[in-house]
Amino acid sequence: MNQKKHWVAIGDSFTYLDAHQSLWTDRFEKGYVTRTKEKLPFPCDVTNLGVDGAIVDTFVSRTFPEADFYTILLGTNDWNSELYPIGDKADFLARKPQTFVGHLGIIIDHIREVSPKAVIFVMNPVERAHFVYARDQFHDALDSTHRKKFGYLHDYASAIMTSVEGENVVTVDTHRLTGITVGNAVRFMRVLTKEGTIRDLVYPEYCEWTYDPHGPYPYPKEAWDMTYDGLHPSDKGAERIAEVLADSIVKNVHSI
Repeated sequence: MNQKKHWVAIGDSFTYLDAHQSLWTDRFEKGYVTRTKEKLPFPCDVTNLGVDGAIVDTFVSRTFPEADFYTILLGTNDWNSELYPIGDKADFLARKPQTFVGHLGIIIDHIREVSPKAVIFVMNPVERAHFVYARDQFHDALDSTHRKKFGYLHDYASAIMTSVEGENVVTVDTHRLTGITVGNAVRFMRVLTKEGTIRDLVYPEYCEWTYDPHGPYPYPKEAWDMTYDGLHPSDKGAERIAEVLADSIVKNVHSI
């Protein structure tokens, strides 16, 4: 009989929303954590430590519970917040403060302090379209074709993979393997033109559009694809993340 495992999921809103699905029943049924758990061949308890809006700095002073394995999915808010430079492999190895990868290294150290034999899965952020919050369309953020202060979102995704290499962690390249792109995050973006008409813009035109919050909400249900708001995974997007993550967990966590 398979022994029950304990999984600690660390992350931002992608992770947080899975434990708070009741807040968004009109948007998705199950997040990537729940979907991943359902695919595992062994019983598993999950401690969801997702924090809405989290960056790596959110967790650098955190004490983590003991577990058999951990997942870390961060980076999209670090890119958008422009708070810390990305850093490089040397910064990661030095656990250099005030760098994105340095803080990531500190998080890994904190995990090992409480669970030295645990398997640590480090994921990376997927691409995103223009995010518009479903309950406040004045709350928005650019899509990831735009360069922020310290680089593109794919620069953060790449830095995560290259920095943790050789650190006895398992890398899960969700950025590449899920197939989630700026072009399929949504099917279209509904906008108000200067002429006062409503248009549905498709990729790549919506990447160049200056968003006007006074127009219609840009992502009605028929616009959803991998996300429901340009950023957060729809059921379709969550399933893709879960498929990739579950495959890696099955290969790296013993079920005996």
